[in-house]
This record gives sequence, C-alpha cells and structure tokens, in this order.
Amino acid sequence: MLNFFTSINQVLWGSGLTGLLLAIGLFCLVYSKFACLKSFGLLISKKNIKNNSNTKHQLSPFQACMTSLAAAMGTGNIVGVATALTLGGAGAIFWMWVAALLGMGLIYAENVLSCYYRTKHDFGAIAYLKYGLHSPKLAKIFAICCVGASFGMGNMTQSHAMAQSLQESFSIPPLWTGIVTAILLSIIIFGGAKRIGTVTSILIPVLSGIYLLLALLIIWNCRANLSNAVRAIFQEAFGISAVSGGVSGIAVRQAISVGIRRGVFSNEAGLGSSGLLHGEADSNYPEFLGLCGMLEVIADTFLCCTATALVILCTGALDSKQDGAILVLSAFRIGLGNLADWILPPMIALFAFCTLIGWSYCGASAFQTLTNASSKLYQGLFCIAVAIGAVMQLELVWTLADIANACMAYCNLPAILLLYSKYKKK
Repeated sequence: MLNFFTSINQVLWGSGLTGLLLAIGLFCLVYSKFACLKSFGLLISKKNIKNNSNTKHQLSPFQACMTSLAAAMGTGNIVGVATALTLGGAGAIFWMWVAALLGMGLIYAENVLSCYYRTKHDFGAIAYLKYGLHSPKLAKIFAICCVGASFGMGNMTQSHAMAQSLQESFSIPPLWTGIVTAILLSIIIFGGAKRIGTVTSILIPVLSGIYLLLALLIIWNCRANLSNAVRAIFQEAFGISAVSGGVSGIAVRQAISVGIRRGVFSNEAGLGSSGLLHGEADSNYPEFLGLCGMLEVIADTFLCCTATALVILCTGALDSKQDGAILVLSAFRIGLGNLADWILPPMIALFAFCTLIGWSYCGASAFQTLTNASSKLYQGLFCIAVAIGAVMQLELVWTLADIANACMAYCNLPAILLLYSKYKKK
C-alpha cells in the first residue's frame, strides 16, 4: 500500500506542480509590477498597525502572522534543510532561495484574495474558491485536503519528531511525550483564537530569535569557512565543481529539483494554508495582509533555513554523510560542544509544538466549512492524534499528507491565477 501511495505522490509532486508553483509565483510578482516587494512601508503605517474591526474573536494581524508562521516553521525548517543538503548539495540552498522569492508573490496574492473574498464564516482559499470562482465543490475538496494535511503534516509527523528527539537526548518515553503534548495543546487550542494568537505571538519570535542567535554564534566561531560555504552554494547551484572547475548537468538538475521542492515545503506558499489564518486577521487592508504573509517567507526560508544551511556547511558536518536531525545535531555539537544536546532537541520539540498549534487552527477552519459543526469536535480528535503520532511509524502518514498538500495546491493555484489578475484590475 505504501508503494502505491508513494507512486501517486511522485506523480502529483512531479516537475509539473513545482513548475506551476514557480510560474504562478512569478506571474504574481510581475503582474503586480513588484508592488508587493516595494510596499513594505505599509507594514509600519499607523492605520494598518491598529485593528479595524474590533471584534472579540479575530486575530490581530501580528497574531495571524505568527500563527501562520508557526504552521510553516516546523521541524522541516531544521531537519528539512539538512536533507536538502544531503540530496542536492550546497547548491540546493540557492534554489530554495529562488523558490522562496517566487513564493513571496504567491503568498502575497493568496492572502490579498483571502481578505478580499472572506465572509463571516469562510476564510482563505475556501472563501475565494467559493465566492471568487463560484465553485463550492472545489472549496469543499480543498477543505477535505486541508483537514487531511492538518492531521498528517501538521500533527502526527510533528508529534513523532518531538517524541524521537526527546527520547534520543533525554530518554523520555514517546508515549509520555505524546500525552503531555496533547494535554498542553488542548489547553491552548480550546481557549479559542485569542489564546492561540497570544501563545504563537510569544513563542515564535522568542524561539526564532534564540535559534538564529545560536546559529550566528556557530557561524562566527567557524567564520574562516564562511566564504567557502557561500561560494559552494553558488557554484554547486550551477553544477560547477570546486575541484575540477567542470560543469555537471546531473548535479544542476539534482540541486534544482531538491532545492525548489524543499523551498516550497518550507514556507507552504501556494498551498492556501496561510490564507486561512490571515483571512481571520483583524484588518481591512488586503495588501497589508499580503505583506504580512511575505514576511513569513523571509523569516522562514531566507533567515531560519539559510542559518541552518550555513551552520552545517561552515562546521563541515556535511562531510560526515549523516542526514536529517542527526546531521544538524552533529553541526551544533561541533559549534557548541555538549551544550548542543541540551539545547537543540528541546528547540526542535518546541518548533514542532508551534506547528501543531498553527495547523490546528487551519484544520478547524476547514472542518467547520465542511460540517458546520463546532470546532471542539475537531480539536478533540486533533489532540488524540498527537498522542497516537508520537508512538507510531509514519511513512504512510507522511506520504498521505504530501498527497493532501499537492491536492490543496492544485485547487488553490488556478484560483490565484484567475482571481488575482481580476482583483488587480479593480
């Protein structure tokens, strides 16, 4: 069964989808005349900083941004970068940057449309699929895929990563990690949007700041290797061998393929998940919420992913032929010594916990659209899945979650292409 779904996943996430993501991202940037890149002054405008609707249930723009960033900044931003380097070499990082740059156009457009078409009960891609494309059926398909992705990529895979990380470093049984995490998560998400927004607006800036400071410390300690690391990123992106000076077409294709896919996965631009959160933000300015979404890509890929990559390259840990969390831990051990074993695993666990919070909100919005039932039912099931994910093997879950993500993108991308051009003409 795993092989069957793996084959489906490979077809869905083939070069066609990644090419579509990049092409529509480029279209959004060009069609807006790069306005989304030139308008960051809006972010400090007083009229945008203030909330406009004064409702008790909506998130502030900052809280929506942090909750959306929490959904994106899971273990993939640390472990996923290590895998990208292992599979695609240092050049994969350059193509992650390319994917992120074009992804900024995508996430800007989807958040603008989310704010423009939202209603009292429908947000994000669900709203603009239903009221922009006038396709309630497509909106329901998207919602089904979103709920599936929330239980897979946004839940069980994250709790599993938490459990494995804490078990390896502190010998904490995975079941205990799952139960405690489920209890803590329930306290937060059953408290409603305001509590979720408050927690993520505290955790994400603090976690990201600490992680970046530690990474910068390691890079500074290994600064003699920094120029070589940066040179390797640009040379290997185009298949140039540092030894022979020759060009390898195979290396170029591998770097592009791995880098672009990891870039798309790291910031989730084009999947529609960001719009679900920004659509509930307490602001009446679509362009402002689009810029908030772009900040997520900057923080996610250009800062955290790049910092992880430079730590691995500057410390020389990539030569150890390790992969995933072990590779990142090895790099941090080189840079920080035994202190790394006490710092990195809890940090990975907390990043995963933030992802659980963010995706619980996305999934609850989609669940309510499908059933008109209270989100409490979904939240209860979501917390139970956390405990289950901590103790089970997840190869099939990962594959099904990837398929759900691909289906979200296939629903979302045509809507962005058709509706954003219509929106810009108004």
